[in-house]
Amino acid sequence: MELRYKTVSLSRVFLGIFLVAHIVFYFIGNEIAYSLLALNPRLVIFDIQIWRLFTFPLVSLSIPEAFLFAYTFWVLGPKVENCFHKNYFLLSLVIFIFLQGFLTTALFGKENFYLVGTEGLSFYLITLYYLIYFRIVSQYETLPLRSMVQTAFVIFFWLMASMLDSYIYERNTLVNSFSFALVGIFVGSLSYLQNRSFAIELLQQRYLDFISFRKKLEEFESEEMDELITKKNETEMNEASNLPKEEIKVNLSFTEDNLNRILDKILEKGKESLTPEEIKFLKEYSKKLNKYGEK
Repeated sequence: MELRYKTVSLSRVFLGIFLVAHIVFYFIGNEIAYSLLALNPRLVIFDIQIWRLFTFPLVSLSIPEAFLFAYTFWVLGPKVENCFHKNYFLLSLVIFIFLQGFLTTALFGKENFYLVGTEGLSFYLITLYYLIYFRIVSQYETLPLRSMVQTAFVIFFWLMASMLDSYIYERNTLVNSFSFALVGIFVGSLSYLQNRSFAIELLQQRYLDFISFRKKLEEFESEEMDELITKKNETEMNEASNLPKEEIKVNLSFTEDNLNRILDKILEKGKESLTPEEIKFLKEYSKKLNKYGEK
């Protein structure tokens, strides 16, 4: 069972912002955006163009780079952000962009060249995803092997496509891409170490909530059919008595499916993620549990 995204996913909002920015720069002209926003260590130091430390990922993307970035933030991002504090995930992305630009500027301070790319952001998120699932989530549930293998194939595709793109167009972009990727892996590992205790605490609480609610439900399940029949009003009881036995079982099975779905949601995303309809459903069930306890 995998962690699922919240109602509003910050990583998908972040991806949308980047998409809008690239569309705008496409119509303005990539050359203009490149000259104004790309990271140039010399201009940052000597001309104090600090904004370049934050804007260099917004400049034109290659096809493999764009594919990796879109997959990472659309598929993996929502799962990772569930293990962060509410606003820390988005803040961590901004801090990472700054650190990546700062480290590059510190290493090549006197060089007059331009750097762009989102590989660092992509591998920052991929690193967090693998570490969180291998080191934390695996303690409570099975690993999402399908998603992990799929991510590995996406990385392999990005690697092969980047090498092919560099060879065909004779562009020296591999060093730039790989260096950004290494920075993303390194900073992602540090971010995991910083956020690990909160992620463990969050998952433990969700797991305990799930176990507590499940125990109450198990006490009630053995008497569920009798309770549903005896506690209905006279009209409903008459209608139920006229139904075939198989149809009653189907209805009860449907109710059980709803309960299991809601319990899974509590385990994955916490009680605060429940919709009003799901809360109402649980309240009705709680009433039945209370009535059963009074017997």
